[in-house]
Amino acid sequence: MNNIEDTLIAHIRSIASEGGDISPDTALLELGLLDSINLVGLIQFVEDTFALKIPDRDIGADLFATPRTLATYVKARLSAEGRVAATA
Repeated sequence: MNNIEDTLIAHIRSIASEGGDISPDTALLELGLLDSINLVGLIQFVEDTFALKIPDRDIGADLFATPRTLATYVKARLSAEGRVAATA
């Protein structure tokens, strides 16, 4: 794992309806671990923690499929902006 994934997983564990064992490949939506309220909170957490704005066009089930898909997105966005996350 990496620090971005670790940060996301720790936060997801704290908000998931059934915390437990969450790995980088845990199917968050498929398993019902995140509801719509938790997703909004997760978006806000990502935007605040990594100082980036997730455009509405990027928000969808694919983005939140697993912690790994979200971490990959964050890394790509930070890289595209020429920044490195403080937690990377």
